[in-house]
Amino acid sequence: MGIVEAIRAGRILTMSSEQPEIVDGGIVVREGRIQAVGPWKEFAGVGTCRDLGPVTIVPGLINAHAHLELSHLAGLVPAGLGFSAWAERLFAAMRLGRASGALVAQAVDEARATGTCFIADVVGREAGMVRQALDEQAMDGHLFREFSGRVKGNDFCPDSLPGSWSPGVHALYSTDSAFARFIKAWCASRDLPFTLHLAEVPGENELFQSGCGDFADFLRARRILPKDFAPPGLSALGFARELGLLDERTLAVHCVQMDNRDVEIMASSGASACLCPRSNSWIGVGEAPAAALQAAGVPLCLGTDSLASSPSLDLWEELRAVRPLLSQNATLYDFVAMLTCNPARVLGIDADYGSLEAGKRAAWATVPSDLAACV
Repeated sequence: MGIVEAIRAGRILTMSSEQPEIVDGGIVVREGRIQAVGPWKEFAGVGTCRDLGPVTIVPGLINAHAHLELSHLAGLVPAGLGFSAWAERLFAAMRLGRASGALVAQAVDEARATGTCFIADVVGREAGMVRQALDEQAMDGHLFREFSGRVKGNDFCPDSLPGSWSPGVHALYSTDSAFARFIKAWCASRDLPFTLHLAEVPGENELFQSGCGDFADFLRARRILPKDFAPPGLSALGFARELGLLDERTLAVHCVQMDNRDVEIMASSGASACLCPRSNSWIGVGEAPAAALQAAGVPLCLGTDSLASSPSLDLWEELRAVRPLLSQNATLYDFVAMLTCNPARVLGIDADYGSLEAGKRAAWATVPSDLAACV
């Protein structure tokens, strides 16, 4: 039968529509799965009791965008340089050495200590190292194998990665448009999540609209822009829509350089936006129109990005950073949704994560007191 444990907390935000908030609540757990959630009085005397005290607990947090294999670059690229200078320093630092398994494991452990239970991580050549660190640190996760450049022909047959994974696109400015279509189609045919960095950089829209500007010059000088690139005369969001990349299984990361029309494109597509406010601030690319996206009904998620552009993998700090960008009417439920049920849906892991309900994994996080006061 397994050991039964009853968890008591002053308040539980389940993120379930059936009983979203329970004051003096309890969770019954058996073999790592939730058996029941409800008022504590229903569970008193059931199994072994663990009283967490007068705290607010929520489902385990989901980091919707990270680059764990860059953990060895923590602190090597100063803040405030702007994207081009930041990228130059990043490239230089990456040439000095490869990722360390110990540092990746340390980053995962620190993320877990702040309530994270699942990481959607973008990987390159260190996919095996990242998966090993996740497994050894008992952290669940999905790997997005990142592609750029171009592929010859119409066949896209990526090598399989260990565990849960799917391919993604680095960005539309670094990836041939036909290649991006192939990757998205591959994911769609298998009902897998797809991701790309989108509308992050100042000058990105100018590039796609006219092919000109400082950012365009930067890309050409470093041979990042595909050789046959021709500006589509659209914004980054408009181009992504034209290519068929935006739907309910798409996680578009950053979404900073957007006007009202772009927000409408996101909302009508059903795609989710993953905001990384501390990374955007560190690099100096601006602020995402979070309130407008939220008002338009775009599902919002949060990611920490890498330690090369963020001081930590603490999602609560990410939430503190995004709060001023959201509507003043946003509630704690709205904030927590960005860390739980929203990313769980787009990643396709909502059978296990995203809410505290019977049958799901017994993973929860304690809300810091300053955020718990946001009722």
